[in-house]
Amino acid sequence: MRQLLPRDLVVDDLPALLGDDDRPAPPGRPWVLANMVASVDGAFAVDGRSGGLGGAPDRQMFTAVRSLPDVILVGAGTARTERYRRPAPGPAADLRTGRGQAAAPRLAVVSNSGHVPADQPFLTGDGPDPLVFHPATADLTDLPHGVEPVQTGTDEVDLVQVLGLLADAGARTVLCEGGPTLLGQLHAADLVDEYFVTLAPNMVGGEQVGFLGGTPAQVRDLRMHRLLVADDVLMGTWRRDR
Repeated sequence: MRQLLPRDLVVDDLPALLGDDDRPAPPGRPWVLANMVASVDGAFAVDGRSGGLGGAPDRQMFTAVRSLPDVILVGAGTARTERYRRPAPGPAADLRTGRGQAAAPRLAVVSNSGHVPADQPFLTGDGPDPLVFHPATADLTDLPHGVEPVQTGTDEVDLVQVLGLLADAGARTVLCEGGPTLLGQLHAADLVDEYFVTLAPNMVGGEQVGFLGGTPAQVRDLRMHRLLVADDVLMGTWRRDR
């Protein structure tokens, strides 16, 4: 893997490179990252899943970005489709603990319905139970064991409150892994500080196009922070322009 910007260099340790960046937590909430992969024509999934895009370089970036946050935030639909598990300590665990973080981030799921199927892989495993953020109107009657429910909002999850609660619990960095609906809501509320975008050398078509779902158009100016390349896959990071 080679970094093209801000300066040309061969990247031997991607987690260390990304982890050296400064990410100051804004007042009242953590620094929010988003990590997405797309084809050249903007498709974010093939047959409902993102795993068919980006190949080995994207998997390398995915693992490296996961070494950064205290919490991984994901929509319930994405967690179901992608069969999410509890994050486990990876090769960068020593880097994390050296920064004063837990060896692995905690998973947090956003669900307006509060429905969590009993066959979800994240219900069991090592590490703390995932958080499930839900509104007051959610029906938790059949919520299975293995999660920690947290109420925010009335009819839908209040993402500002979610981030505030995570900050109060000590999180300084939160990674959103989608899906587009959740990321679009964070974008609309101007709550994303840094975007990691992998551009895969594919053309896909279909209807699963656009990182931000069906949210109304809203321009947020960004500046390029870093650009890397490996095996024809471009990986860029952009930060809010302010």
